Amino acid sequence: MAAKHIIVVHGRDIKPAGSELTALARQALARGLERTGKAATANKLKQGGIKFSSAYYGDINNEIEASFSKKTKALLTAQNDAAYTFKPCFPSAALKDAFKRTDAIKTFNLASYRQVLKIADDWRFLDEAADAASMFGSLLTFGLLNTLLIDTVKSDLTAYLTSQVVGSRVRQRLQDVLQPSMVAGDDICLITHSMGCMVAYDLFWKYSFRSEYESMRKPKKPVSLWVTLGCPLGELGVQRNLLDAPALEEEKYPRNQFLDWVNVYAEDDYIAHAERMRTAFAKMLARKFCRAISDKKIHNCWHYVDVKKGNLVSNPHDLYGYLMHQDTAGFVAQWAG
Repeated sequence: MAAKHIIVVHGRDIKPAGSELTALARQALARGLERTGKAATANKLKQGGIKFSSAYYGDINNEIEASFSKKTKALLTAQNDAAYTFKPCFPSAALKDAFKRTDAIKTFNLASYRQVLKIADDWRFLDEAADAASMFGSLLTFGLLNTLLIDTVKSDLTAYLTSQVVGSRVRQRLQDVLQPSMVAGDDICLITHSMGCMVAYDLFWKYSFRSEYESMRKPKKPVSLWVTLGCPLGELGVQRNLLDAPALEEEKYPRNQFLDWVNVYAEDDYIAHAERMRTAFAKMLARKFCRAISDKKIHNCWHYVDVKKGNLVSNPHDLYGYLMHQDTAGFVAQWAG
């Protein structure tokens, strides 16, 4: 029987140490499973009966973001794991506090989300949302064969899309975890968040077309379930800068790398502005490059104390808030059986 393996890929912005991120992501998903009534599956995940891995590139994010902002650099007061060259990272204490605050909510729904907005600043009107909109708009002006250097871009996400060096480094982190598992024939649930969705898409496309990955064109077992959270792949500016952007029409889209794609998007998630992947990638589905694409709207109730200003802030884009949601976990529970 194929081994069950969950692989989580985080998104953009500064991150805690790799081991801390993995532990928090596992804990969040376990709580989501408990919320959806799957305590046995949650226990199996906690006890190692379901393998759990993280494709971590947070050290790359941290280095890029710190180079652009002195204020951001000042937030990196913890030290990363020995495996990573760039050591400064975000302290996990603030994340654990936010986890506790959000986890106190029994069920995540519209009423819960509205209650959060009563006590926390609404993220929709903060600078980050405006920055995201500006970034996606700027990506539309980049050429399909853009060669901008890393020092000309404004964030880790745009660096990924416009720098061959950064893109390759980040994709390698996922490849190191995903490829051996696919070759072994594991039953894989790949969960990607935000920028991590682009990383997975690009890697799937490389496996589908690049000559050095010929052995991966027909994997022993495709990824069973790909879950995208807060996914920006529907944005035209992003699509124009993915690896398959300059490809001929008949060579676009990954093929036969995963069976089912479930896209979960939260109301007010500023990165998942173009929400429906079934519409954005209808051609891929029509050509039967995968079995199914579906979309699910949720309410992400994550809220935290801003370390700069000390005020409570709602962040409907947060990875852990997505993972601890009962609907997200419900899809994972169906896969786990």
